Amino acid sequence: MSDYRTRKDYRDYYQEIQLGRRIRIVWSAFAVVFVVYAAHFWLLQIVRSAEYRELADNNRMRSVPVQPLRGMIYDRFGRLMVENRVSFNVLLNQDQLIQEEMLLSTWARSLEMDRAVLKARLGSRGRRRAFEPILLKEDVDLAEVAYLEARPEEFDRFTIEVEAKRRYPLGTVAAHLLGYLGEVSEVELERHAEAGVGLGDLVGKAGVERIFDTLLRGRKGLRRVLVNSRGRLIGEVGLDEEPVPGSDLTMSVNLDMQRELALAFGEEVGAAVFLDARSGEVLAIDSRPGYDPNEFSTHFSRERWVALTEDPRHPLQNRAVQSKYSPGSTFKVVLALAALQEKVITPKTTFHCAGSVVIYGRRFSCHKAGGHGRVNLHKALVKSCNVYFYQVGKELGIENIAKYARLLGLGTRTGIDLPQEEAGLVPDTAWKKRVTGERWYPGETISVAIGQGALQITPVQMAHMMLRFATGKVPSPPRVQLQELTGSETGEQRSLAVEKKNLDLIRAGLRDAVNNGGTGWRARMPDVEVCGKTGTAQVVAKSAGVDSSKLKKSIRDHSWFAGWAPCAEPEVAFAVFVEHGGHGGESAAPIARRVLETYFNDEEAPRDVQLVQSQGSTAP
Repeated sequence: MSDYRTRKDYRDYYQEIQLGRRIRIVWSAFAVVFVVYAAHFWLLQIVRSAEYRELADNNRMRSVPVQPLRGMIYDRFGRLMVENRVSFNVLLNQDQLIQEEMLLSTWARSLEMDRAVLKARLGSRGRRRAFEPILLKEDVDLAEVAYLEARPEEFDRFTIEVEAKRRYPLGTVAAHLLGYLGEVSEVELERHAEAGVGLGDLVGKAGVERIFDTLLRGRKGLRRVLVNSRGRLIGEVGLDEEPVPGSDLTMSVNLDMQRELALAFGEEVGAAVFLDARSGEVLAIDSRPGYDPNEFSTHFSRERWVALTEDPRHPLQNRAVQSKYSPGSTFKVVLALAALQEKVITPKTTFHCAGSVVIYGRRFSCHKAGGHGRVNLHKALVKSCNVYFYQVGKELGIENIAKYARLLGLGTRTGIDLPQEEAGLVPDTAWKKRVTGERWYPGETISVAIGQGALQITPVQMAHMMLRFATGKVPSPPRVQLQELTGSETGEQRSLAVEKKNLDLIRAGLRDAVNNGGTGWRARMPDVEVCGKTGTAQVVAKSAGVDSSKLKKSIRDHSWFAGWAPCAEPEVAFAVFVEHGGHGGESAAPIARRVLETYFNDEEAPRDVQLVQSQGSTAP
């Protein structure tokens, strides 16, 4: 008898049973998967819906910084020196770069741009986020904006951006004082890391724009934009955070004096500083030649930058605080004070000037070929007799000279609130040993005695030194930012550690140097008594005793004039330096007189103008 399990009908039945079991397993698996999926969907859609909605929004939203308006800059009487202006830029969205090569020539022609420059700007998109537009042309005028806006079908890929740009209405006047803006460098990014400065931002590069950058810059805002899956901008959401405008800055300078100083220099090269003798504030400061900071507010070509940096007159250098010069005969006031204090001379001590003198076997000349005859201290200051101070320097020695030079503020920075101030140099035996490894020779002291040799000072140091002679006190550091200080904040300035009678002797000499037939007569004013000392810093040896007008400009002596006014009750201390300006006060003294006339003639009028307080900037 055969096995029933081999029968066909049983096998069909068994297979049907097996198939049904498998189907039930499959359906069960499907049911489990469905339940899992349903639970997961419930978790995503119900339980964690808010979380995932936020993540989705974050995937399609980006925060874009909004630049704040930079603070304005005013003079001490509220007159505008730096402002913001409206500027228009032409932008191209990156997701609209369709057939750009075909359109390149058309765009270049329409925007009046060089094709290579336009192509380079289009090529910069690889360094930007996908939703950031490309700047094609900046600072276009209204006529060009109107042309583009009137042809939307032709220029539908372009958008016009409105932004604030810096404007310097004074042009080259006060350029070194005010400075300019430029795109932040990688080195500067580290310095500004805590201030939220990023790549592409503008920061102060020079002058007060640099020193007070944090105050003027303000704080960025944030706006949200929508981007697609490829990161391209598709819309705006709104502001998350309003930008905070920068604070305005009120300067201590007098704009009238600043303008007159630039006019008085004309085409001459040099620098000048005028300080308020009562507060130490800077009333005017200039370096010539200047430059126009407005150039840095627009696209600055490499060719123009090279032209500025390679200009032999160095227009970007602030000579008032960065350039060091031999002080020439202005240094004689230091010799006079040192000799009186050390009792090397008295007011009655005399030397005979025959036009030259032999010291240590070498002949040293006076600027007056025929000599000054018998000379005491007063006459030596009035006539600026070299022979007298050669003898005084020989008796003092370099250590005493250096001691009093440093007492009067030379050889150290004044602390003025402008960048890159130089300290100058007061040489002595230790300095020479350290630098050259050699000893100091007595003959070198003779050159230093009349402000030559290794001695170097800056114009701002010279003005600050004259402030000491004018007031008899150690002044505060010069300041270009106007500060309203209470009596407790200003403090009592300590007196200069010298005898008042010695200062009075030097003051009398400087008064007559201007007002009684002395070398500074070109600075004389009819209604205000000016105290001043001329200085001639020799450039080449053959200029000695030669009429400067007969020499080439490049080898003429440098010209100094420094002092204060009025003599009895000082209001202004100053120093004027003219490169290759000729002997004594030929060029420098007239410049000082013009600026002092502006101060004293116009002093009352601007004082009626209410001082501007530091506040947030308004619209550009």
